[in-house]
Amino acid sequence: MGNLDWKKIGLIAMFLGAIALFGFFLYYFFIGPLFFSPPSDPGTSPEPTATGTLPQTVTINGRIYNIDPKTGLPTTEIISQPPTTPLPDQQPSDRADGSITKTDKFIDDPAYYLTTIDNNFIYYNKQDGKFYQAGPDGRTSALSNQIFHNVSNVTWSNTGKKAVLEYPDGSNILYDFSTNKQITLPKHWEEFSFSQATNQLAFKSIGLDIENRFLAIANDDGSNIKTLEHIGGIENQVAVNWSPTNQMIATVTKGKDGDRSEVYFIGQNDENYKLMIVNGRDFRGLWSPTGNQMVYSVYNSQNDYKPQLWISDASPTTIGENRRSLNLETWADKCSFVSTSKIYCAVPTSLPYGAGLEPGIANTIPDQIYELDLTTGAKKLIAIPEGEHTISQIIFNDNYNYLLFTDANNNQVYKINL
Repeated sequence: MGNLDWKKIGLIAMFLGAIALFGFFLYYFFIGPLFFSPPSDPGTSPEPTATGTLPQTVTINGRIYNIDPKTGLPTTEIISQPPTTPLPDQQPSDRADGSITKTDKFIDDPAYYLTTIDNNFIYYNKQDGKFYQAGPDGRTSALSNQIFHNVSNVTWSNTGKKAVLEYPDGSNILYDFSTNKQITLPKHWEEFSFSQATNQLAFKSIGLDIENRFLAIANDDGSNIKTLEHIGGIENQVAVNWSPTNQMIATVTKGKDGDRSEVYFIGQNDENYKLMIVNGRDFRGLWSPTGNQMVYSVYNSQNDYKPQLWISDASPTTIGENRRSLNLETWADKCSFVSTSKIYCAVPTSLPYGAGLEPGIANTIPDQIYELDLTTGAKKLIAIPEGEHTISQIIFNDNYNYLLFTDANNNQVYKINL
């Protein structure tokens, strides 16, 4: 037997080994997954149903996402959790104790532009075009025999004796319910706010040309007009909101970066107030009774673009100081001050991703009512209104041990005992 050619044998072995290694990788990465798949991590990817089709939703990090039927991947839309509902045998509590609470209709008519003045509740009835007042027991009487058809907005004075009525065609009148007299205001005036003394109005004067748009004030009869700031091009960033101290007339909000905004306060005499940096967009401010603080809401990416409540000092010398989150996801205009240190807020039972970008999405989500102590930051759930109501406005009168709220979908006024 001749000598073996070990060099050739080695080459052949290396060739066969390379083929085997290639076959292993081909099977491991391409063929194997067709027959064997590792168990999916629950909460991170959709699992097939018994029928072999993908489910419509998947839970990722505690949030529920829709599944795109074409790709089988989660979409960016987050589905809100179902609201808390009472069990069939659970009886509502007679008073607000943090559970399902008995909710009674307070006024028979749908009530628009509700406010409270001198222990009475004043509102507009769209059905007959009249204004009414309701006493503490809910009994109503006409505030005036004058009929105002198709009023589209009402701005009340602090006394409730005067109001600016706006109409769909842009017409505006100031009506004095104590004297039954009215004054016609210019059509290009809009977004009104009364001074604390109620003898002056702040408003936007929106001319046809961008150069002719101003923030202004005037006497409530339309005389003695004073322009404060040119707002052409930024009029939608201006919120007219006369402060309780009478020192500030409006705020202007400008985006600073993706998650922050700059809020400027405008006074009557070109004051150079400090600006306030807020962590979000869609700034909505609510003055405290003294005007020294402001509760506001903004949304940002850190909070999944949902509105979140904050509080900050807001006197002329302390603007932006002591800012802190109140850790509630709702809008400031769903809140009402009870005192300088306490507010009630209507808080949606759940909000989907991006609710701050589309606030109207909350119109079908029921609210719960929270009490917040602004001094300590403590908050507590005081009532889950019976019947699942979406609340547009909370009215509180400290002379009575109840609060009223308006349902956003039917404009009925309901009462909850405290």
